[in-house]
Amino acid sequence: MAKRAWVTLTTDFGTSDPYVAAMKGNILRHGPRAEIIDITHDIPPHQIAQGAFVLANAAPWFPAGTVHVVVVDPGVGTDRAILVGQFGGQIFIFPDNGIITFIQQTLPMEGLVSVKNLSFLKGAKVSNTFHGRDLMAPLAGYVLSGKSIADLGMMPTRYKLLDLPQAYPLKGGLAGQVIYVDRFGNIVTNITREQVESLRTPFDTLHVDCNGQHVSTIKGTYGFVDPGLPISLFNSMDRLEIAINQSRACDVFHGEVGSEIRVYAKPFIEAS
Repeated sequence: MAKRAWVTLTTDFGTSDPYVAAMKGNILRHGPRAEIIDITHDIPPHQIAQGAFVLANAAPWFPAGTVHVVVVDPGVGTDRAILVGQFGGQIFIFPDNGIITFIQQTLPMEGLVSVKNLSFLKGAKVSNTFHGRDLMAPLAGYVLSGKSIADLGMMPTRYKLLDLPQAYPLKGGLAGQVIYVDRFGNIVTNITREQVESLRTPFDTLHVDCNGQHVSTIKGTYGFVDPGLPISLFNSMDRLEIAINQSRACDVFHGEVGSEIRVYAKPFIEAS
């Protein structure tokens, strides 16, 4: 059986416009064997950090050799570079705007080039406003053909990474932020299981606050509370999450990206 040629797409294009279909068409023109999978096209417009988070929590589950094309690119047409990198046996094609940050933290980097050699375009016209279609799609076909990414350019002396907020210790606890809200209204934080375990306190005695409102102690999963009740838990990404069973925690606790989260052993603890 021939090896399958997986290509994923992660964009902020939505699905009501022709942009996603145009990209898919051009990928297939340059790589007819491609089997295209949508990670998502619902990244909020221009929200690079959100795209970085979604990508890093989906891409590592794909088989080695998968090509990931990532287009959340508010700097399209400027002098920002297009990069092609190999991380953990997978290939990523992306703008140099920090969207690779979580992947870079999650998977080992095995190669990275800034694309300068455009011979793969074979003279095709490139729009200043649609590099996803005109540059990144043909790049996916180039990679699928088995050619080396090293022939595309040199490793950049630097590339952009996002300055992401980090959770930090309080007296007897931790402080962090919301970094993502999913379609269920669940609030995902930058506080990891490992950081909470470092407090050496039973989870069910640790209190969690969002925006100064008490949520709950930390429990196992959504069904551990009745419908309509809040719960704090560790999600499938091993991050602290705030949820309401069968409802939307983001609405009740006014949680959005950047909202403050606190974990502590006793109520009303102050920062040291």
